[in-house]
Amino acid sequence: MTRLRALAMTLLTAGCSSFAGQSNPSPEPATPSRGAPSKTSKPASAGRIASTPSLISAMREKYDGKYFKTLTFLQNNTRYTTTGEEQKSQWLQHVGAPGKLRIAFLPAAQKSGLVQVGERVASFDNGMRVDFRPSINPLLLLTVDAYSAPPASLLKALDSLGVDRGVVRTDEWEGRPVYVVGAKEGDTTSNQIWVDAEELRLMRFIQKAGRGERMIVSEIRVRAYREIGGYQIPTEILTLRNGKPVWREQRTDIRLNTELPANVFDQALWHEIPSPN
Repeated sequence: MTRLRALAMTLLTAGCSSFAGQSNPSPEPATPSRGAPSKTSKPASAGRIASTPSLISAMREKYDGKYFKTLTFLQNNTRYTTTGEEQKSQWLQHVGAPGKLRIAFLPAAQKSGLVQVGERVASFDNGMRVDFRPSINPLLLLTVDAYSAPPASLLKALDSLGVDRGVVRTDEWEGRPVYVVGAKEGDTTSNQIWVDAEELRLMRFIQKAGRGERMIVSEIRVRAYREIGGYQIPTEILTLRNGKPVWREQRTDIRLNTELPANVFDQALWHEIPSPN
């Protein structure tokens, strides 16, 4: 894997999602089941939460300190190219709650990937660190840290992501009541998060960025959750750019609370981490 590709993958997964090249429309996969409602807490009714701090606190308290500590899974990726092709790839991911992520681009012999700790991400190519920069990973923040990190750190990160947390409203998405933070009704481009009002889990994250004279609107949609060990784990994620699908993630071989190697999140050196048996 070349350094250019390694950095492209870093931008893809950390902070503002970025892809090399503009994607053509590709048929959007059918919406899978989002899983049964969680039994770990009482559902919140739409309209009950009126502020972002209250929403973040409710998400944090949902599992009452019982959220997973580690998560390991194999991720099957599909990248939709400008010519309509579907390029496949696989990543092995390790997550430590809160705020830690390791992605190994497979095959592992390439020794390429990234390690995120808090708001810093290190990129590796052929075993060597080739980039180190500040970055916030929205998925890590809103599907892991939201349930395991102090609410104050979540609020600070939302500010860094450009989400106006002073704007909170209710809406509906795919037949579900949701809370929307960062955008008024009819605003489809401002930086914003959509959270299921009953299950208090992420459904959408929208973020815009200028590229020259063009405005790029990226959208992450969590399209499926699966209950594993009492936790609702996102298993399918679709990313769109200006309304067009560009990237799809499907997670399998999901393992919770397994002991990870001590150096798995080392941002200075790339280590050989065995695949789960």
